[in-house]
Amino acid sequence: MTERGQQAGGGGPDRQQGEGLAPGEQEQLVYALETRFAAHREAAAAAVRESERGLEEARERLARAEQAVADERYTSDPLVFMRQGLHEEVDGLERRTNPKKVRTSYRFLLDRAVELAAGEVQGFHDDQAAARREREDGVAACRAAEQRATETVEAARVMHDRVLAAERSARQGLDLLVEKLSAPADV
Repeated sequence: MTERGQQAGGGGPDRQQGEGLAPGEQEQLVYALETRFAAHREAAAAAVRESERGLEEARERLARAEQAVADERYTSDPLVFMRQGLHEEVDGLERRTNPKKVRTSYRFLLDRAVELAAGEVQGFHDDQAAARREREDGVAACRAAEQRATETVEAARVMHDRVLAAERSARQGLDLLVEKLSAPADV
């Protein structure tokens, strides 16, 4: 037999081109197919599991964020009252006529103004931190993360289905190969 005949028939040197399957060859072909697809099948299943875990984590974060909003109590801004108080201190200083009382009122006004300035700076930093937390961990951010996780799960499932479809196609091809090589040769 020629070298080309051996390659086309896939058999050994004693097989003629067009012969059927050798004993045990079908099992070897099935084993080869399964081993070549095993890693891909497992990787696809792992991707689906990982994306489902991500979705569950996103849902848990959303639930915690919604609970935090529900548990949050109203707190008034003390700076509003401090600003108003400072204006009242300035008005009071204007009404003072005694130099000793003017000096005392001014020192008190200065202390309140410094406290207000410190509170304004701290309030700004607190507001920025709260805005950053809201962007990262707020209800809207958690809903967006849940939506992305849902889309990832769907994409992973589609990919998994495609891997399984590719394996099914290979199995159909193997079935056709076995059928054609097992059928009696047309003479």
